[in-house]
Order: sequence, then C-alpha cells, then structure tokens
Amino acid sequence: MGMISKLVGLLFTAAGVIILMMMGTVPDPMMSAIWIFVGMVIITIGFSLINAGRQTRQMKPPPPTVTEIRCDNPDCDFKEIRNFESGDYILKTLDVRCPKCNSTMTIQGVYVVKEEDEGKSSI
Repeated sequence: MGMISKLVGLLFTAAGVIILMMMGTVPDPMMSAIWIFVGMVIITIGFSLINAGRQTRQMKPPPPTVTEIRCDNPDCDFKEIRNFESGDYILKTLDVRCPKCNSTMTIQGVYVVKEEDEGKSSI
C-alpha cells in the first residue's frame, strides 16, 4: 500500500464530501438520508485507504530484570546477581547454598536494569 492507495483514498474522501454537500440537500428527505449514508460510506473507505499503509509501532522488549541474592550468614559478604526467574520475590529463601560459607541464601532485591540512551551524554 503505497502512494497510489493514499491518492485513491484522498479521491474517495473528496468524492464523499462532495456527495454529502451536494446530494445531502436534496428536497426529498428519504433520498437526502440515503445520499448522506452513501457519502459517509465513501468517506470511510477513503480514510481506510489513506491509513492502510501505516506501519504499526513495534513494541520495545521490556528492560532486563535481575535478582540480587545474598548469603544469610552475617560474617559472609557473598552476593550474586542473576537474571530474574519466575517465582522470585524479595526475602525468598533459596535451596542454593552459599559457595563461600555453605549457609543458606536469600533474595534481597529484584531490580529493573535501566538502559542508557546512546545519544545522551552523562554530563
């Protein structure tokens, strides 16, 4: 659907407007209503042809979400950041053991990673 469909749509819309203006004022009320309906249908077809070639806006994928996991032992400072998995929530105790001290681990945070625009400077 290129430029030709837009031009045809413009012609249909113009023809519909002319029909509404000229034939909608016919003295017979029944014929006037019919011409108004025909004009509106033609205008609708015209607008449909004009808008037919428009592309839909592509949705951006959601930003990445990460999960912060920390060791429950207060003397251990082990922390792991991994991709978010379904079912993750804050303060959830995991079955995974700390590789440093072998104690239990808990999810301490779930974060959305904000992506910086390449065109913006950080000044």
